[in-house]
Amino acid sequence: MHQRKVALAGSAHMELVSGVVQLRPEDAMFDAMLRGWRAQQKSRGLKDETIDPRERLIRRFLEFTNEYPWRWTPAHLDEWSASLTSERHLAPSTIRSYQGTVGLSLRHLRTCWSEGLA
Repeated sequence: MHQRKVALAGSAHMELVSGVVQLRPEDAMFDAMLRGWRAQQKSRGLKDETIDPRERLIRRFLEFTNEYPWRWTPAHLDEWSASLTSERHLAPSTIRSYQGTVGLSLRHLRTCWSEGLA
């Protein structure tokens, strides 16, 4: 008995266009990853009111690290968290929420994008 493979919402092969050469491939990959993550969240019934702030947070984290998600390290998250505490004086619960959002985006990256990053 053969099992039919079903594409996950937001997976790399559903977001990237085959045979297209990008001028800025890492930026294109990042934008496609965010589109894919949005599609995955939408498929789970989440609303734009939840998804939009998450995406903005991931873009801010990218700006802080100056690295793409596939190059993020625990040290990046530690440095960012420390800066949120010392410079922005955010509550620990807010920072934990932000850390959780970064974790969600990375799980999506590992689950749906491993073939796109190889």
